[in-house]
Amino acid sequence: MTRVYLDYNATTPVEPAVMQSLLPYFGPQFGNASSTYALGQTAKKAVEMARTQVASMLGASDSNEIVFLSGGTESINYAIKGSALAAKRTSGRNHIVTSSVEHVAVLETCKWLETQGFQVTYLPVNNFGCVRVQDVLDALTVQTCVVSIMLANNEVGSLQPVAAISRAVRRFVEDEENRLPIVVHTDASQAIGKVRVNVVELDVDLVTMAGHKFYAPKGVGALYVRKSMVLDTIIHGASQENGRRGGTENVGLVAALGQACALVEKNLHEYAVIMQESRAFLLEQIQKHCSLTNVSYQVNGHPELSLPNTLSISFENIDASRLLDLIEADGVYASAGSACHSHKQDRTTEQEKNLDRDGKHITTISHVLAAMHVAPEFAKGTLRLSVGRSTTQEEVLHAANAIHKAIQQLL
Repeated sequence: MTRVYLDYNATTPVEPAVMQSLLPYFGPQFGNASSTYALGQTAKKAVEMARTQVASMLGASDSNEIVFLSGGTESINYAIKGSALAAKRTSGRNHIVTSSVEHVAVLETCKWLETQGFQVTYLPVNNFGCVRVQDVLDALTVQTCVVSIMLANNEVGSLQPVAAISRAVRRFVEDEENRLPIVVHTDASQAIGKVRVNVVELDVDLVTMAGHKFYAPKGVGALYVRKSMVLDTIIHGASQENGRRGGTENVGLVAALGQACALVEKNLHEYAVIMQESRAFLLEQIQKHCSLTNVSYQVNGHPELSLPNTLSISFENIDASRLLDLIEADGVYASAGSACHSHKQDRTTEQEKNLDRDGKHITTISHVLAAMHVAPEFAKGTLRLSVGRSTTQEEVLHAANAIHKAIQQLL
């Protein structure tokens, strides 16, 4: 059976060149990067080379602005908790601004901070899923210490005006004498490897990345921390990562992340063009089937300012859970535009698939689609289809045909 993977926003395979950069450190070069003898120094050089590669891809001026972590979730926790707790400790400020369409790791971090005495403003979005710069500005107060807005939405692909938001925050701070700086963080996990991410152009203080979203292994990520930024430590231990994050570095995963960043820096335009063409062809094929069978649909997200690989499409009065089961039986792997959910209330992370006890998908309307005011009859029939660097026309045709066949069965 033909198998077509259209869930690259969930995770990606490891690029062969990235895998090759990883393997020596799980074999003969197994040293601890903190050790002073030759084996340890080889590991240390690999970590620092990776740090340079990540910094270069982001346009950072100093490789020491890169902190290696276990992934995007830890990076988000360190960015928001570290900056918020430092601000509260040093200045008493306790207000955070974020959006209603952030990744669950941001939303859950903010909810936890609310239990610690912080106030959080969750900004609305327009029908494209985009935050308005003026809404950010209107939310700022003298108590605001952190603004966290994602660069690209993981469900619908819309790009947020992060650079404009950063400029607005800087102007707010500069308008009044003695007003304290506000930290600007962006979760760029879904953006890296798809669109240009440059910390100078964005003018942000903190940037989150997750390796497995751009062909590096799972279990490794990083946080860009602007020089002179004060963050309270979250993971206490020894002095690794310039004292910012305790724990022995996983040299192989760090080296792999560096290599993945080097490939992005070299080939981003080529990657983006390939994904944009695959996405456009996929949409064209689905539209053709819908027009022939008179199926109502809508495409979610910004029509222009969006990730090149992401297609969020909603079919009227179609149950996405049943649709996913049918296309999976035809070898197509995708996800619903819905909050990741399981029957256990303590398991609501993005990594939890929407499955019931029989392994079948269940449908809920995601917080992103709800915030965008997508009508329920469309929202419940939403698929998130995300193509990758190697998606072929044959795979797209198979997927479009499988979706068409499944919809016909559900009508």
